[in-house]
Order: sequence, then structure tokens, then C-alpha cells
Amino acid sequence: KELKLDGVTSKAWTTQDGRTRDGRPIDKGHIYKLLSNRTYLGELRHKDQWYQAEHPPIISRELWDSVHAILETNGRVRGNTTRAKVPYLLKGIVFGNDGRALSPWHTTKKNGRRYRYYVPQRDAKEHAGASGLPRLPAAELESAVLDQLRAILRAPNLLGDMLPQAIKLDPTLDEAKIAVAMTRLDAIWDQLFPAEQTRIVKLLVEKVIVSPNDLEVRLRANGIERLVLELRPEPVEQQAEAMA
Repeated sequence: KELKLDGVTSKAWTTQDGRTRDGRPIDKGHIYKLLSNRTYLGELRHKDQWYQAEHPPIISRELWDSVHAILETNGRVRGNTTRAKVPYLLKGIVFGNDGRALSPWHTTKKNGRRYRYYVPQRDAKEHAGASGLPRLPAAELESAVLDQLRAILRAPNLLGDMLPQAIKLDPTLDEAKIAVAMTRLDAIWDQLFPAEQTRIVKLLVEKVIVSPNDLEVRLRANGIERLVLELRPEPVEQQAEAMA
């Protein structure tokens, strides 16, 4: 937040074909990538493995270990704080088959346990059962939508189908690096903050339509291409200078 208020961005850079890329706002994701980049330890990655490289490290192993111990501890604290805000992954994009929205709603029992739901607005304004839909447990509905998204993102032909369109938007895209980024996104999904999960879902999903016996997930036009552009790795030189 302080960096954003101060107007600090990552360093602008020029592509090989002479195009200038403006610096991006430095957000939590950017900082996390910097702090998790083992290139600074003098290593390089090949596929899923990191190996000692010829370039010298710019930070010590002791500093790396200290930072990641802090990240692990603070991550649990931040996660608990964020969850306390009662996140709803599908807020604003989930509808009944009558076209009317389902609204987030929660209740807390005496034992402190919270239950989250999506409630048809029609039921709230008219009477229970007017929409033909029950009060839907949020965790189950969100899990069903995520299962569909993960199946789409894991499809073997996904990269081949959408990379040509993404490359039109950014000719510097590297297919191998994007494939690694997509795989990593799936692997670390459960570790992301709820706000970041929501942002990614809304980047991909235009609308979720729930009917008594079906669930339809409608993707945004170019949503996957836009996700690819967000996942593109930044040049190591740019990351190192931003970290300095």
C-alpha cells in the first residue's frame, strides 16, 4: 500500500524489437515473486528443478532462509485476517436460471462457527422457494466452479489453442515459461489470499448460472489470454533492479 501511495512502480524496460514497457504498480504478487526468486541465490531453473548457475548470488543463504521463515509465519496471520472478512469468491457473478442474482449471506452459530451461503434474491424479496433454488452452501458452489476452471486450465491443448491470440497481444511471450506459470498457479491456488483468488476467477468468468439440476460457467472472451498475460514472467534484470 505504501509503495502504491508513493507511486513506486517496477522499472520500465525496452523489448528486443524496440518497444517500451512501462513499469507496473508493485503489488503483493510482485513482491512475493521477488522474494521467491531463487535466481538471487545464484541458481537457475530447468523445468521444475533449480540448479547452481555460473552467476554469483546477490543475497546470502542465511538471508533467504530468514525471509522465508518470516513469510511462512506472516502468511498464516495474514490468511486468518483475510478470511475473517468473509470472502465470497462468486460475489456479483452468480445468478439463478431466472437471471436474478444470488446474494452472499452468512450466519454465525453460538460456537463461533460461520456458515456461508448464496441466497436467491428472488426468495429474499418474494418468499422462500420462489426461485426454485435452495439456499446454496458457498463452499460447495465455489468448489464446483473451481473444479470446472481447473479442468479447463489443465486441458492438454489449452496453450496451443490460446497462445497465438495471447502472442498477438504480447509477441515477447515464452510458451515454456507460460506453461510453467499455469502449472504453478494450479499448484499454489489454495495458498493464495481470497482476494487474489477472487480477482483471478473474475478475470476468467463472466457469469455462473445455477439451475436446480445444473451449473453453467460462462468464460469471458479472451479471459484465459488475459490471465496468461498476467502470469508472464518479468525479465530477471527488471526484478533485481526493482528489489534493489
